[in-house]
Amino acid sequence: MTVAVIIGRKLVQPGSGAPGPPAPPESAELNPPPLAETDPPSAVHPPPRPPVSPIRVHGNPTAAVRASENLLTNWEEKVDQILVVEGESDAKAKQMLELFPRLPADGQVEVARHLANLVSDEDYEPLRQLLTDPHLPEEVLDTLLADVLNRPNSLKLPALLEVARTTAHPKAGNAKEVLGFFLEVDYGDDWFKWEERVQEWLKENPD
Repeated sequence: MTVAVIIGRKLVQPGSGAPGPPAPPESAELNPPPLAETDPPSAVHPPPRPPVSPIRVHGNPTAAVRASENLLTNWEEKVDQILVVEGESDAKAKQMLELFPRLPADGQVEVARHLANLVSDEDYEPLRQLLTDPHLPEEVLDTLLADVLNRPNSLKLPALLEVARTTAHPKAGNAKEVLGFFLEVDYGDDWFKWEERVQEWLKENPD
């Protein structure tokens, strides 16, 4: 038994020229066992980007439309053309009102000053809509608020009330203060009482 073990050990000595263990069958190389499924690396499939929120402009549809349009770059020239051409003030005011939504902020400030001079009391409604719009530049609202104080009571008081009760309006506090000065009352945020008092005051102080 000892001689056989020694001979066996010699047969497996390296460099002895004896054949090594048999090579694995070709089928083992051609058909490797399937790998377990893993998630693809993040470099191949980056994580999804968060959804892009739509552009909002203070939640005002008119302002959103204005922002999506191309603003006028030659607005000064167009305003000058309206002013120098002969015509009625109402016609000029109408043209400027049509330009207003497409004007940049500085253009709206300048045109608001012209509108305050051009718009008659009979055609004040479009200007009232601008005054009560809380999304316009504050300098525009300053001009329109000063203008309404020179309008008849029937235009002035309702416009001031509408501005005062619009809490998001930058000039709400100013309008409420002026309203209290005219009516000589302070109802806080009870807008029903404010409205009742405005109607009574207008009857006592007709235009």
